Amino acid sequence: MRLRIDPNAGVPLGVQIARQIRLAVASGRLSPGDRLPAARELAAELRVNFHTVRGAYGDLEAEGLLRCEQGRGTFVGDGAGALTRGDLRDAVRAHVERLAEDLAGSDLDGTLLEDLVLRELRRALGARKAGK
Repeated sequence: MRLRIDPNAGVPLGVQIARQIRLAVASGRLSPGDRLPAARELAAELRVNFHTVRGAYGDLEAEGLLRCEQGRGTFVGDGAGALTRGDLRDAVRAHVERLAEDLAGSDLDGTLLEDLVLRELRRALGARKAGK
């Protein structure tokens, strides 16, 4: 599992971690029973405090998305559900906002950018469907 956080996003790191785990489960990249990295391991990888990851895991466990087993690890819960329309909208919005921030100040034409983003999204979705 590969997570990306942005300390400058204005969104708490634990919230970013929880959102990305939710999306990974909802999109099928993580399935019920899959083991997540240990909180200390993920914290080291992301360069955040252990308690930030532990808090995100705890919140997701309280939601029923994760199952934490003492001495065994943290797993995706058996009742983890599919991606809802709201989850998808929120995920797309977050990624589009990040892309807009990344491209802010560029001298690229807005119409050209829009065309490029739509073409690449169609390509990525087509590649994903072909790979299934």
